[in-house]
Amino acid sequence: MILFCYPYKYYGAGKIVTATHPFNRLKQIYINPELGFLVFSVLTAMVFLGPLSLAKYAYWIVFLIILAFSRLEIKMGAIVGSYLLFVTWAVVSALLFSSVKFQALMMLIKYLLPLFYLWLGYTAITDSDDLEYFMSRTTVGMCVYALIIGGFSAKFLTPLYVFLNFSTGALFISFASLADYFSGLIVVPIGLYIVTRKKKWLYAALWVLLSTLLETVRTGLGGIFLASSFLILTIFRLKAVPWIAGLVMVAVAIVFSVPSFREKMFTNEDTTFESFSVSDANFDNIQSNARGYLWDMNMTRFYDPHPITGSGLGESVEYTKDHTILKLIHSDYVQILCDLGLIGIALFGLFVLVTLSSIISTAWSANAPFILKLTGGMALGSCAGTFFSMAFDNVIAYAQQSFVLPFILIGIYLKIKDLYETGQWS
Repeated sequence: MILFCYPYKYYGAGKIVTATHPFNRLKQIYINPELGFLVFSVLTAMVFLGPLSLAKYAYWIVFLIILAFSRLEIKMGAIVGSYLLFVTWAVVSALLFSSVKFQALMMLIKYLLPLFYLWLGYTAITDSDDLEYFMSRTTVGMCVYALIIGGFSAKFLTPLYVFLNFSTGALFISFASLADYFSGLIVVPIGLYIVTRKKKWLYAALWVLLSTLLETVRTGLGGIFLASSFLILTIFRLKAVPWIAGLVMVAVAIVFSVPSFREKMFTNEDTTFESFSVSDANFDNIQSNARGYLWDMNMTRFYDPHPITGSGLGESVEYTKDHTILKLIHSDYVQILCDLGLIGIALFGLFVLVTLSSIISTAWSANAPFILKLTGGMALGSCAGTFFSMAFDNVIAYAQQSFVLPFILIGIYLKIKDLYETGQWS
């Protein structure tokens, strides 16, 4: 009731409220309703509601559609246009090829949510106060999640972890989904540290990383590494190379030296860095947790008969849910290939390329202002972390928890870019 009533009461009315500036306790700032709803959405992302999760998706998409027709600034351009091409093909597939119309509708909602979140992020940010408020509140929320439903509670507060994630019927959702959430947002506390040079934000980033390490989420570790690397590379360019090399060494050391990671990563628990080679990087030597079987089964059943168009939106999702123990495919790219075929994966790939090239062309420019390097780097990092996770996790299935995050940061970057170019950024 709180989750559903709060947005309607406080953000649906369109009222502007005041808050204390996150870096200056003596300063009051105005929070527009779109910024309030954006922060509320990010901070409640991991609230899953178990059997009511579909109701949450429906509520949020309806609320966002109403906002889009009333208050959101609809930003178009190459990034949005390329993503709309992908969504359009998904609609065609749902109408012409899919035999599971309800599942197809659910997938369309999950594909459309990110677009509305991009526009929400674009509308929410109007000045530097808004950006700092969003970043600080998001970081605090990440730290709270790491404590109550992340690795810390899993290891040291087990009754709380079990209660929130399981005993309550999945009131919250954790583990891989939380790790993907952290991968998409790890750039925020790191960005705050770069801006303020205050170590508490760096400690916050390390706190979040430690949560993923304690739960031994391999994909989450890789996503955090990529996201962090893209951020610091965008801001510091060649000076970032030694830091990225250091991150690589830390990641490799964790995989090969931390027993829980080594046991989960390799079929042979005695595998060492010295004995491992590139030729060993296959499912014979790396634990896939039945991913290889799921991927082969779905590709044979849904992709091979219709490689160009796929078998129809939602087909592989429905079959995997009804006929396997794992219920989910654990690779969004395999899912796109099975449902939408080569056309679908090519259009999604086009969106990724357009997004990366559009941001890089500006944020990596030698004359780019720091604010565009920062927000462009955060958007690039979030994309890198999330798109990596999509290869091995169910990011689209949990769209509100992770798939929407890079779109939010893309929207924020686009808004600040427009404000800066028109001389309105302050």
